[in-house]
Amino acid sequence: MRKYRIILAIVLALAMQLLPLAALAAERMLVPTVDSHLHYLDFTQHTDGFTALIQKMDEAGVSDAIIFGMPIVKMWSESDPVRPAYYLDTDSRGYYYSATDFILAEELRRQPAAVQQRFSPFISGIHPLDQNSVDYIEKLLDLYPGFWQGIGEIMSRHDDLTAFTYGEPPRADHPALMRVYQLAARHNLPVLIHHNISSANLQDPIYLPELERAVAANPATTFIWAHVGISRRVNVPTLREDLVRVLNLYPNLNVDISWVVFSDYIDKDEASLAAWTALIERFPDRIMIGSDKVGHWDTYPAEMTKYNKLLSRLSPTTAKKIAGENIRRLLGKS
Repeated sequence: MRKYRIILAIVLALAMQLLPLAALAAERMLVPTVDSHLHYLDFTQHTDGFTALIQKMDEAGVSDAIIFGMPIVKMWSESDPVRPAYYLDTDSRGYYYSATDFILAEELRRQPAAVQQRFSPFISGIHPLDQNSVDYIEKLLDLYPGFWQGIGEIMSRHDDLTAFTYGEPPRADHPALMRVYQLAARHNLPVLIHHNISSANLQDPIYLPELERAVAANPATTFIWAHVGISRRVNVPTLREDLVRVLNLYPNLNVDISWVVFSDYIDKDEASLAAWTALIERFPDRIMIGSDKVGHWDTYPAEMTKYNKLLSRLSPTTAKKIAGENIRRLLGKS
């Protein structure tokens, strides 16, 4: 009897040692993964840096990332009782900030080659209402030859963020952005754009025609529609039907399912998860995943591994595509 107690104690001890390893495995991506949507800087242009980011990416099992700055700064108004770190923290205004691209470029270029190779930097510090923006992009391409691999995240319609930001509301089909799309086609650079499908109060896709006009007028430009047009408090019951329609109409349109679209729509309940799984299997080459983390990485692994719930329901081929192969193909890295 004593012998069995000793054996049982040994087995329990081994099990306790293995539990952390099992937990770690559960917190890693199920398939090779590229983060298709990652802000290196927050709304005050601060960051936890590349060393901490690499550590969290490794913990999550994420090999590479599309990375960009933050094109809007949240003003620290003299009337603010605290310094806002996020655009919803206070009522102060926001303003477009092109220096975000230079901060990202200089910090990434200082990293070891092995780190640099894991990131695909995009130009994001674009004023979407200024027709000079195309000249700014050309300047950056000249200053950092061979460095930039895409354009975005362009901030078009973005609910509260739009309301906080100086100037008229941006839109995807604005003449300034039309010039940007044409430049992107010439340089073979994909364009990632945040353009809400609707307002925070209405349920009809009132802003979708603006995006459609932009995509239709620029068939040689590769578009990535961030979050399928969803952000906080945007509730469009026809989202899946709208997405199916535009993916069928525009072969140059792709989407990422980063940020709140996953929790608010895709993983809302089992029925929703099943419906979105079927939709993704229907368009396996046009969808990708991303963290949409903003300069700080404490919750990075959880933000990425939440997609395991979806990946486990997809066919192995489709899971690999949306987790990394699709964005690699758009960047010419497949």
